[in-house]
Amino acid sequence: MGQIALQTELLRRSSPSGATVIILVLVVLGAIELAAPQESHAIPAFARKYDADCAMCHYPVVPRLNNFGQMYRRMGYRTPDEVNKDQDLANVSNFLSGRIKAQFGYENNKGQVERTQFTSPDVSVFYAGAISRNFSGWLHVFANNSTNVDVHGHIMGNWGTAENMIMVRVGQMHMFNQEGVGGFDRPTGLNPSPTQVLALTSTSSFTSGAASAYTFDSRQKGVELAYIHGPGKLAVQVSNGLNQNGSGTQNTGDIDPQKDFLVFYEHLLDDIASGFTLFYYNGTTHGTVTTTGTGAPTSISNTFNYSRYGFNISKIFPVAGYGFFELQGGYIKSYDNNPGQFGSSPPSNVEGNAFYVESQQYVTGPEVTFYERYSWIDLDAARKNSVRKDYTVGVVVPIQTRLRTTAEYTYTDNRFSGITGHLALLELQANW
Repeated sequence: MGQIALQTELLRRSSPSGATVIILVLVVLGAIELAAPQESHAIPAFARKYDADCAMCHYPVVPRLNNFGQMYRRMGYRTPDEVNKDQDLANVSNFLSGRIKAQFGYENNKGQVERTQFTSPDVSVFYAGAISRNFSGWLHVFANNSTNVDVHGHIMGNWGTAENMIMVRVGQMHMFNQEGVGGFDRPTGLNPSPTQVLALTSTSSFTSGAASAYTFDSRQKGVELAYIHGPGKLAVQVSNGLNQNGSGTQNTGDIDPQKDFLVFYEHLLDDIASGFTLFYYNGTTHGTVTTTGTGAPTSISNTFNYSRYGFNISKIFPVAGYGFFELQGGYIKSYDNNPGQFGSSPPSNVEGNAFYVESQQYVTGPEVTFYERYSWIDLDAARKNSVRKDYTVGVVVPIQTRLRTTAEYTYTDNRFSGITGHLALLELQANW
């Protein structure tokens, strides 16, 4: 669902001696949050349409989806009763919403200059919903820390019943994050899981000790075909991936006929938000592509192949009279066939691994959510001292209607870069 967010972030990386100060700050912030008025979750466009609280689709907090929210999105932003029926588009407020994020950051990295800054990482407008009997649309217009405006969206078609359905999407779709279950949905806290980080990063150039040369766009352009049966969804996605310049974020440039393929199966385990996702991703790009005047490729060299596979899973356990306890985790394996031109000489293949384990505790009444996560990322398994470990704790609390606050602390031990430190984040999010 679309929602408007107002964010304030406190960032801190410091020596271990600063950890006590950071923890005390978070304790104070947590006390302020717990003392604030506690009301309902945010109310985005779809909640207005059905005159319902956002908890109808979200658990434990916006924007993460529960079972009903996942199925609502799969069916093209329809309830089961609305499948194969004409749609009323007269009330635009049922489809239109937005998001604004504002941040303040304090950063102190090992060996770097201490600094603070104000940022505006996201100003967004969403338009999403069913637009006819079988078709739906998703449109996201946003600016990210600048006045530059980016636009992405897709058209979705659904045919069948609520229990058995064929779904086709064309346009831009999120890859490995924000559109899955069991950890691939939007995170409860502030940062995605490390499996998403590795899935969207090509590890090829890490063999030479350089920074990563290839980053996949989380909004891939392509087409997706899916079969939905009850709680399960089996899908195949064909996308551009990396272009011939080794970029996964440029808007144009992938002119060769070899596309990337993502196959995944996701399954919802209960009516809360438990579920799992299994996936396999394979792609190809090239170091040199020579074209004719019409743009058709005539010469291709230095083929570079990459693949990813893994899983994410979450299970939520009700605790009578108190709320819910959740266990979440995931693993991903990466493989890059790395020719010499792409970062190492002689050519070398690079394998990576990442996994995480996370627990969450949702307390009814005040609607407070606590979470703790251990992350382990190895961008080059054959190389010594290439592991990054993150230790994260956080708390999320709603404040009045349409507001939520999040305080998060992470200690990072990065053997690859040699940088260790502390990161404290404070976020205020407003939704309407």
